[in-house]
Amino acid sequence: MQQLKNNIKNWIETVKKAVRSIKQNRDLLAFVLFLVLSIGLWFLNALRKEYTTTISYPVKYENFPKDYILLGEPQDKIDLKIKSLGYSILPYYWGKILNPEQLNVSSFRRIKQGNKYGAFVLTRDISKDFSSKLSNGIELLEIFPDTLFVSLEKKERKRVAVKFEADLFFEQQYYQSGNVSLKPDSVEISGPASLVDSVTFVSAKFELEEALRDSLVRNVSIKGIDKLEITPSRVVVDIPVEPFTQKNLRIPVDHLNIPDSLSLKSFPGVINITFTVAASRYSRINAQDFSAIIDYNQRDTKGLPDRLKVRLLQRPSGIKNVTYSPLFVDCLFEKKAKK
Repeated sequence: MQQLKNNIKNWIETVKKAVRSIKQNRDLLAFVLFLVLSIGLWFLNALRKEYTTTISYPVKYENFPKDYILLGEPQDKIDLKIKSLGYSILPYYWGKILNPEQLNVSSFRRIKQGNKYGAFVLTRDISKDFSSKLSNGIELLEIFPDTLFVSLEKKERKRVAVKFEADLFFEQQYYQSGNVSLKPDSVEISGPASLVDSVTFVSAKFELEEALRDSLVRNVSIKGIDKLEITPSRVVVDIPVEPFTQKNLRIPVDHLNIPDSLSLKSFPGVINITFTVAASRYSRINAQDFSAIIDYNQRDTKGLPDRLKVRLLQRPSGIKNVTYSPLFVDCLFEKKAKK
């Protein structure tokens, strides 16, 4: 094959020289035409000879054994030593596009060393697959390397929670009225054990393009993780949204940690609390859902009477913009009469 390459190179150089000569001396035109014809005939004759050469052939791996994944990058090309007439080999020399040969890894022989797995095939056992892909009249003499090997890793599986991520914003007086629900709320991940063990959750994330004023249900893709399979790859996100309205309540103030020897009167004995709540829950929120207290142990001075700060110990979930007044109440302590 090297001889053919050299002949082609020499022919091209000869033509170039002839063209330069024509530009300088038109009397040479007849000679050049004769020369080109002679070289063309010689080239056609050369293509009828038999040559031996080596070409590179791409390969691709598929159908991996169940519960195993590819580890690393296996060899993606092999060398084929072929023999044929020049006109059959010439397309490969000029860069003929070759479709990768699909190699069925499930049919490879398996090996195991400790915790490492692998599979291999002797190229002579698959030589017929390559011979059938070559042009008619080309004889496959040898394949390099003599063995193809792939490293495998056992696939691990586990279920992890789906975490919803989004920056939510709402139109005025509209808010999220409940927890975001995900269906399903967990997915299966599979892949290399080292990666699977390190993952505790996956993310379902999207970006809003406008403020919300109605509940939103959307099919959302789960953010992929390199080298891991996620099943299913999408979840349905349900974000409940409602208009919120303001509500006012009067809440009694309870007393904590009052010594047995004292009685306490607070002024006032109730506070006014204001909050916004989803319209559908407006009638269900009442004073019993709140707990307001003053704590004797939180006194700032030893003098009597005293002022104590009101604290909210309990309030229902889902309400917003909670305010109350007064923040402090006046307290009158009286000693109890001894019995």
